[in-house]
Amino acid sequence: MRREAVYRCRDESIFAAPRRQCFAIIADLSTYARWWTLVAVTPEHGGPLLTPGVRFRFAGARPGGELVEWSAEVLEVDEPACIELAYAGGAYVGRTAWELDEVDGGTRIAYVYRGVSPLTSRAVDHFARWGTRLHSVAMREDAFAGLARFLGGAGSELDDDAWRMLVRERVATAIRALDRT
Repeated sequence: MRREAVYRCRDESIFAAPRRQCFAIIADLSTYARWWTLVAVTPEHGGPLLTPGVRFRFAGARPGGELVEWSAEVLEVDEPACIELAYAGGAYVGRTAWELDEVDGGTRIAYVYRGVSPLTSRAVDHFARWGTRLHSVAMREDAFAGLARFLGGAGSELDDDAWRMLVRERVATAIRALDRT
């Protein structure tokens, strides 16, 4: 029997906002489109608030890439510290989580792959090419940068179209750098 690869990573950033405020944003799928440019999130069962049993679908594409889709289910919520998720089909399966910790000046937010495996040949190829490095680029340049902007940080002076263009340019540049290494 062939054993599939399992990937683990932790991407994190610090935000100048209280943990409860950050948690409220992350736990509400209706906010995601306002801060996550390259990924769309759609409730499938329950929602938009992330509570145990809620299922939702991720759909995203890197600049110039093909759309990738996968489902997730909320397993546990420990407000305001953690939301445990399971990727449950589509391109990926495995455990992930949002983790939030109070730090001086704000909140450290992490998105953690606790053990994610690709299910499709495209997802297998993606991990073979970049490992988790592309995920880290996307989290840093898109999700975390967008969340900081949403909280009034860098980029908040830009209109939405200008911001989204900037995110696509930054992610594309970072991917080109990955391809050179």
